[in-house]
Amino acid sequence: MGAIPPQVLEELFTAPPSAFTKERNARAAALKKAGRHGAAEALRRLRRPNASLWATNQLGRLDAKRLAAFIDAVGDLRRTQLRDPRAAGEALRRQRAALDALLEAAGKHLADNGLNATPEVLRRISNTLQGAAVDRQRTDELRHGRLTEELSAPGFEVFEGAKPGPLRMVRGGKAETPAHTAERTQARRAAQEARQQRAEEDRQRRSREAEEGERAAREQQAAAERAQKEVEDLAGKLAEARRRLSETRRGAKAARKTRPAGR
Repeated sequence: MGAIPPQVLEELFTAPPSAFTKERNARAAALKKAGRHGAAEALRRLRRPNASLWATNQLGRLDAKRLAAFIDAVGDLRRTQLRDPRAAGEALRRQRAALDALLEAAGKHLADNGLNATPEVLRRISNTLQGAAVDRQRTDELRHGRLTEELSAPGFEVFEGAKPGPLRMVRGGKAETPAHTAERTQARRAAQEARQQRAEEDRQRRSREAEEGERAAREQQAAAERAQKEVEDLAGKLAEARRRLSETRRGAKAARKTRPAGR
């Protein structure tokens, strides 16, 4: 069976979900006409992406810098989380900040296309981003906006060069060395501190946003009051101008009546 050309996938996932089926069938027909029957059949079986998968692919197309920052932070976290707890904590903070920025961008892409950025949709986007960031092939697909399925977020135990899964049993019943235990404890503590700092930063951000919203509302109210006063002033001036015009016309009419005949 032929593989779907990457360029076709990238172009197809650019279209909003509502137009996916029509675009997919048109491209499948073109592939079939070109003699690429296997690729055409594979493309026809491709399911329409839901809102979360579609938005995730848009991040690869439209938010490359934010996505690169997130992927770099994930890589740094995997390299440091058991070796350097302090660096791991910093990497985790950068990862969270980059993920927040991506989710905010995804919400905008959804809204711009009439789709709802519900908490569940954003959660699924977050999971797919995290899952793709630890898999080289998926990372490449994400960067080019051609992921064909959603992914699960990896566990905290996914280290550099390791695959997610249960902890290995050590033959002979040997326990971890004290050094390894201390490193694991430090890594967990660093992660906890990073989560607490992120929660505090989120609280401060919400507080700033609330204050900015109130200030904006006050400014809008003041602007509305100024505009209303200007309208009232203009209305008064217009009324005065009309009164003067009426008086002028009456004066002119009276002058014509009193003018001697023949002059």
